[in-house]
Amino acid sequence: MTKATSKSKATITIAAIIIVLIVSVAAAGSVKIAYSQSANTPDFNLKTLDGKQVSLESFKGKPVVLWFMATWCPSCVGQAGAIKQVSSEYGNKLNVLVIDLWAAQNIGGQSTQGFNAETGSDLQAFIAKYGSPQWNAALDTDRVTIKYGITQVDSTVLIDSTGKIVFENLGPSGYQPLKDAAAKIIV
Repeated sequence: MTKATSKSKATITIAAIIIVLIVSVAAAGSVKIAYSQSANTPDFNLKTLDGKQVSLESFKGKPVVLWFMATWCPSCVGQAGAIKQVSSEYGNKLNVLVIDLWAAQNIGGQSTQGFNAETGSDLQAFIAKYGSPQWNAALDTDRVTIKYGITQVDSTVLIDSTGKIVFENLGPSGYQPLKDAAAKIIV
């Protein structure tokens, strides 16, 4: 078996595990909707790496990018650059919350096909190298990935100041689509 075939099989296995987790947890409970029923955006409660509690409610009044990623993900390096560029253009008018979906709570603390569950230290090192100190970052301990129906690593969701999802991209979006979506909601 070639190295590329082995890597491809590992990727498929990981994707299958994530889908099974999403489906099983989604079937297990209900999701609280943030801001209003019309927004239809699930709320969450996470503890950031610097110890702050954040929820969707805590970002109310200012748009927020939710970026679902993993530190081992190669495309996440490029997406970090795209998000960094957009967030620097809008400064304090846009919040960014990096959510590491490969947290031990999501994969049962197990090693999966060579990828170990990530820790806060892993995420902190990734943000220091590729991100911005202004970003909030948290391990997905509240199953936010499942609440938002994220089925792919390196997915981005943009929520406007009223709590409405205005942009969602499964997989890396790159700079321009995110910039275009942000330009429509940030004055």
